[in-house]
Amino acid sequence: MSATNALTDLKLIDDSVSIGEVIREVVRTGPYEDPLHVLDLDDLVQKHYGWCAKLPRVKPFYAVKCNDDSRILQTLHALGAGFDCASKGELDRVLSLGVRPENIIFAQPAKSLSSLLYARSKQVQTMTFDGALELDKIHRHYPDARLVLRIRHDSAKVRVTLGKKFGCDPVKDAPELLRRARALRMCVVGISFHVGSDCSEAEVYHEAVKVASGLFEYARSIGYCLSLLDVGGGFPGDNNKPLDPYATAINAAINHYFPPETNVRIMAEPGRYYVASAVTLVTFVDSKRVEREGLADGTEATVMHYYLNDGVFGSFFCTAHEGQVTIPIVTRKAAPVQYRSMVWGPTCDSMDLILSDVRLPELEIGDSVVFENVGAYGQVLACRFNGFSLPKVVAYLREGTWKILQELIRSSPTTQTQIADPDGKLLVSHQSYTPSAETTLSV
Repeated sequence: MSATNALTDLKLIDDSVSIGEVIREVVRTGPYEDPLHVLDLDDLVQKHYGWCAKLPRVKPFYAVKCNDDSRILQTLHALGAGFDCASKGELDRVLSLGVRPENIIFAQPAKSLSSLLYARSKQVQTMTFDGALELDKIHRHYPDARLVLRIRHDSAKVRVTLGKKFGCDPVKDAPELLRRARALRMCVVGISFHVGSDCSEAEVYHEAVKVASGLFEYARSIGYCLSLLDVGGGFPGDNNKPLDPYATAINAAINHYFPPETNVRIMAEPGRYYVASAVTLVTFVDSKRVEREGLADGTEATVMHYYLNDGVFGSFFCTAHEGQVTIPIVTRKAAPVQYRSMVWGPTCDSMDLILSDVRLPELEIGDSVVFENVGAYGQVLACRFNGFSLPKVVAYLREGTWKILQELIRSSPTTQTQIADPDGKLLVSHQSYTPSAETTLSV
């Protein structure tokens, strides 16, 4: 990030203030016309330090597609993370922050020609491929690229399977592609895989690393000396889903198959892990309808229909299309009676259904409904269907976090990166910093 591109759009809060207190104040001063995303940058910082402590050999390259809010990208750049980009737009976005090309992986196995040429013009060399035609295209237009062969290794317990779109068969296809790359004199530097989005099967990473190690051996037999292993993404990020099982599986695998003396660099592409719990959505009830439903025993039951100012065309795309669990938090005091409720988004589309059958106390127009863990894909997949506004994002950060970052930065190289508070006071000025596993924050 250049000196003229400082981050100013955030609210600094006292160390004693919890994000829960912030959200309660947002609710108290509502309702608002537009839904609000409360972005807790302290949560993001803590996630980074948690990663570094639990996976000290694995450098994170944040998956920009998950949430490309500029404050998230700038904070992670300040902390020394790399970036996983999948398009010309994402490349341009992170390069404009001052991210060095060597801290970017162009992890898109099916690149457009224009994006490939853009990567070449910006000297973004490291990129993935998984097929012969993609290899030939890169050879023709960017022969100096540093290639990472993406193999398929799907988990059976993921929200979204990616292998049906990307990744070559590690047994049938990968050796042939390595031989083809060798014949073309292309520089293949590593192997990558992605087990799928939001994986709940930690041990699958161990098996995937084992498969990748076999391809390292094969590559050596044909003259390559691979130096990079990319274990992809799939790490959960909700506030009740710890990283520990995944760290245990990956650490055991890389220490066995790629011990430190091999000098193989290990990286990953976490997205959801970093941002899911960093964002809390505050919505408000725009309208309400009461329905009497006939039951089999001849009696009637009340069904409440609530219409919020956010829906599946906004923050809840993953709820509608990927089966993400959504748990509403209502701010009204506990009521003795709860009703079967249908919770709808604001658009005229009947598919705009957030919750089809949930028990809630009776809500009134203007009441708030809060949803946690919406930082992953909740913003980037939202659209303006029916003319409704995108959720407004308000970012918060504790003053103490900045003080700790400043102490860390004083020992790091000086660069152009700048982050300022809303009054223009310089808070951070540096290029990047990768903390040791022992470094912790207490905020």
